Amino acid sequence: MDNDLQIDSDEDLFRNPVYYEPAGRNLDLDRPDLGVPQGQDLLNVLLGMRGRVPVEKRGLICPDCRDIRSRRVPMYLVQRDGVWLASHYRKPGERPISHESDEHLARKDRVAKDSDDHGFRADIESLASDGHARLDVRIHGANGIVLGYEPQLSPQTARGMRAREGFRRRGGIRSVWDFADPDHAGIGTVPYVRTPNLPASVIRVQKNPIPVRDGNFVLEEDRCKQDGKLTRCPLKPFDPENPTDAGYCGGWHRVLVPVHQSSAFTGESGLTLTQFIVEAAAGERIPFQRDGHHGWLPAQQWQQYLDANGPAVGEKDHQPSVRQGDRRDRCTEDRPASEARTEPKQRHGSRTIVLESRNRESEAAEVPVDALGHAIPLCRFGCGQPASLKGPEGLPEHYSCRKELA
Repeated sequence: MDNDLQIDSDEDLFRNPVYYEPAGRNLDLDRPDLGVPQGQDLLNVLLGMRGRVPVEKRGLICPDCRDIRSRRVPMYLVQRDGVWLASHYRKPGERPISHESDEHLARKDRVAKDSDDHGFRADIESLASDGHARLDVRIHGANGIVLGYEPQLSPQTARGMRAREGFRRRGGIRSVWDFADPDHAGIGTVPYVRTPNLPASVIRVQKNPIPVRDGNFVLEEDRCKQDGKLTRCPLKPFDPENPTDAGYCGGWHRVLVPVHQSSAFTGESGLTLTQFIVEAAAGERIPFQRDGHHGWLPAQQWQQYLDANGPAVGEKDHQPSVRQGDRRDRCTEDRPASEARTEPKQRHGSRTIVLESRNRESEAAEVPVDALGHAIPLCRFGCGQPASLKGPEGLPEHYSCRKELA
């Protein structure tokens, strides 16, 4: 009798709210009594209905579908990693219940239309080759590139984002995760872009540009000094109490830096989401991973990156895990992460990635010379500066240094 339902994949499982009609209340699947008076044996009763009672007659329904969509959608219980979850009932071949906000749908439709208009066929809601990941938008790029566009407008844990990216990576997908929150846990955790949080009505108008504010990196290298290209020393931690303190070490750095923090940034990058997606599908932008941080590089700079660092080494595959999410607020994909498994709140902004650094001492010292090309010796008193004049003892010195020691 349970053979007529479509079992959700691990990635489609969430902490859905579930309403038990006989008790007239939502169940708390984290409690032994399910939050119902005298409910210690209720779980066994519900599980005992398997194979005997049709799913639609077990009394479990989705409260959000009832309240928001005015639909009675039956639910059933499944267990993953020792956690009980409620899933929407659907027959084999039926599409999953839509859990997407209007803004989420608008982003998918916009990217799919823009990709088609630029010659790259796009499919909405497409499965990866291994069947474990459902792509919001699959874009068929050049030279066999398969691009997956994934707008993510709700908070999620870094662990959950890595697991979801793992499904796609193992399916040969180049993912573009689109975040609106600058502090989202997925920033840097997965290949990403960050765009403004715009209403669906604005996103759907193709003439409206959607700027890319983060996720696109460039390669820079220079001396770490006041008049150099680097805006601050990449080895010096940012001090929020003193944000204008740049600090320079005098060494030499090769770094990957977000465009909006680069020396060439003039205030507006000009890069739009449409341009980024089209260039990524064409292979003109390449995803990279360095020290656990992900981003995108222009193709020519990607080659410089490989020349300097060797072939990219992928991070180890993560074991599939249940997609965590708290569905107590809304029946939508755009929901906050589960409080039960959420990670400590921390700031997840983009950062400069150091590829190579050398101390000032390791570089060839610049020896000062006089008009005839002769080297100018250093001051005898140890100030470290060249001194052209000789003192009474015939040794190079500065008058000011002798005066200080007098």
